[in-house]
Amino acid sequence: MTGSLIWQESHEEFQRFDRVAIYVEKGRLIFRDQRKLGGLWLANDDEGIREIIGEQGPDALGLTGRDLTERLGLRRGALKSTLMDQSVLAGLGNMLSDEVLWQARIHPERRFGDLDLKERHQLDLCLQRVLRASIKLGAIPRRATWLSSQRSESEAFCPRCQRRLSTGHIGGRTSYWCPSCQAKS
Repeated sequence: MTGSLIWQESHEEFQRFDRVAIYVEKGRLIFRDQRKLGGLWLANDDEGIREIIGEQGPDALGLTGRDLTERLGLRRGALKSTLMDQSVLAGLGNMLSDEVLWQARIHPERRFGDLDLKERHQLDLCLQRVLRASIKLGAIPRRATWLSSQRSESEAFCPRCQRRLSTGHIGGRTSYWCPSCQAKS
């Protein structure tokens, strides 16, 4: 949930929220975590990694439309919950899945099997676009034309149609969507 790995030269000063430093010849790797909600685990090999994080689905960025259909096609749950399930697809969390679904104009409680071909294609396009933009920036862009720009607002409005956003819990996470742009059916 929180925490960052940061590379530093050995001479740089520690910051207040630096929790772990791993020294190597040319510098150090710092684990910085202000809220103390993250964690750090070490593994020797792929088996050790699987023991820590469990089986992971393929990286969402590398999926084709056909791959996406194969991964999501038989899932019965809400699409948002399925997108966040790391054993199905790796790399999407709460905010990214909200953004992808908002850009694709798909309600987060819909099931993948209920989407028509046009909606599936739009989901694939938006998934790739949102991931590429987020990776390039190193964070989810807070562009005025993106849903992410509204998440921290006390009164959140849809950047597309200016209607008030709905919020609720889907898959145990707070979700944002536009009831107008993301119709339930």
